[in-house]
Parts: sequence; structure tokens; C-alpha cells
Amino acid sequence: MNMILIIAVAVVLVALIAAAAFVITRYYEARYDRTYMTHNERGFKRALEGKVVLWDVEEAVVKGPEAPHIEFVALDPSTGGRRMVRLLDPRTGSVNLRPQYCAPLPFEAVTADSHRVIVDARVQFSLNRRLLKHVYEIQEFSLALDSRIQSAFRSEIGKRKDEELRAALHEVERAAIEHLRQAEAEGDEAGEPGMALGVNFHTANFTYTQPDEFAVNASPGASVVTAGPGGTPAVIDAARAAMRAQGVLALRPQQIDQLADVFADRDPASTAAILTLLEMQTRQNIAEALASSGQLVVVTPQELGLISAAAQREAAARVQRNGAAYEPVPPPVTNGGIRPAL
Repeated sequence: MNMILIIAVAVVLVALIAAAAFVITRYYEARYDRTYMTHNERGFKRALEGKVVLWDVEEAVVKGPEAPHIEFVALDPSTGGRRMVRLLDPRTGSVNLRPQYCAPLPFEAVTADSHRVIVDARVQFSLNRRLLKHVYEIQEFSLALDSRIQSAFRSEIGKRKDEELRAALHEVERAAIEHLRQAEAEGDEAGEPGMALGVNFHTANFTYTQPDEFAVNASPGASVVTAGPGGTPAVIDAARAAMRAQGVLALRPQQIDQLADVFADRDPASTAAILTLLEMQTRQNIAEALASSGQLVVVTPQELGLISAAAQREAAARVQRNGAAYEPVPPPVTNGGIRPAL
């Protein structure tokens, strides 16, 4: 009788130890900033909340090398570059629900007046515990998140001209975050258009730079010639020659718009100074074009465009400084020696 009792007690103890071990190994505590995803042979099952014991032996926490790669591109404070940050720990299966800052690599957008801008965006987001099914199903979470962010900013920037964009940074940021939230709301249930990422979007901000439209020049049927600061002397000379060959008609509408921006809201003195610089550059271009031929070329000041209203004003100023009366330079003799009246 004693032996039977001992065996019964031993069985009970073994059962209790096994039950305790089962509870300990299957116990998870999901807090407000952390959770665990579970799945079975049919796929995703649920995201844990609170203190939970997984009594169903078929239900297991998503972890290990087969767990989905839930990561995103973030800034690296130590280098200033980019790094990948994981939101799911493959060892424990813990899913980070804290707000994070996604910083996609700079991307290109186009304004309503066809100006290219390089956008550097930052979007604060956090995983949505209720929609982790979508996170579980997405193969490339990082790519999907970056694409959604880029699409939102491109859409809003494309609605504005480049002049309007400078004064509407906060409006673009607000509209972009609303765009992202709307995309989540339209695709958070099966059968609805689109697909939710399982993300809560909180804030968005961005900066942008505008490439120099004159740094690249392309001629019809020819390859693009880069004349930027990093170009070699041969490349720069080739770009200058191509631009001189095409003339002012080679300017694209975006370049003309950029020139107009230079003159916008400037006082007359600044405008006159800019025009003087442009005239000096034109004279230099003429001299370079003549010298590049390698032949002796004789031209008159009139053909160089040096006898103009500006040149006459300069001559008048010199004469007045010398205390003599100024006589305008007569035009050259034409029409068989007949000089037109001044």
C-alpha cells in the first residue's frame, strides 16, 4: 500500500513539475511597448496583450531564423549615415511597439512646374498591435514602408510649384502624414482597396535640395555631359562647347524658371549688377569661342557687341571724369560710304 502511495505521489509531483515547466516556457508578458506574435500551421493567429500562457500546443511565438524580417531604415547617430533597425527580436520573438523614426535614403520628387528636388524625409511611426497580421504577411516590410513614405511626399510635392514649396513645408508635412494615415485606413480590412502596413503614423518632416539645372546639359542625340564641380577639365570644356553651340535656345523651361527666380523680389541695383555679370560672361563666351578655333580672327568691337548702350555709358562716365564733353561714337560706315545721320 505504501508503495502505491509513493508511486502516486511521484506521479503527481512529475505532473506538477511538467505543468510548471509548461507554464514557465509558455508564459509571455506583453506590455504597452512590447508584444509577441503567434502562429500555427494555418499562419498568423494573434498578437499577445497582457500576461498570457499559450495553452494550445499548436500555437507558438513567431521567432527564430524563419521569422519575418521586420526592420526599417533609420539614421545612425554615430556616423550620420543609415542603418537597419529590427523591430522583431529573432531570438525571443519580442516585437517593439515604441515610436521609431524611419529615414529613407534621399529620393527624387518633381514639382508641378517640373523642377527636380531631392527629398530627405523623416517619419515617426509605431507598429499597430491590432494590425500585426499585415506586418507578419509582408515579405519586405522595409521596402513597403519606404515606398509608402516616398509616394506620400512625391504626391504632395507634385501638387505645388517650386516657389510654393519653399513656403509650404509644414503644409506638405501635414498632408503627407494624412496621406499615410488614409492609406492605412483604406487597407486595414480584407477586401478593401490597398493593403495596410500595420503601422501607426505620428509625425513627418522633411528637407529638400534643388539640383542646379545648369549642371547637366544634354544635346539631342548625344549623351549627357556633366559639368558639375567634380567634373574633369576635359568634361567641363566639352560641356561649355556644347552649350555655346546650342545657344540660348538650349535652355529648358526649368532653367528659364530658375533664372526668373534669381531676379524675383530684387532691388534695381541688384538686378543691374546681375545683368552686368551676365554681359561679362557673354563677352567671355565669345572670346573663348573665337580662341578655340586656333586661327587668327579679326573682328570689330561692333561685332563683339562691345559698342552698346552700356559701353557708351562707360565711355561717357570716363569723359565726364576727365572734364570733357562726351560725343557718342558714330556707327560704322555702311551703304557705300554713306554714314546715316545720328
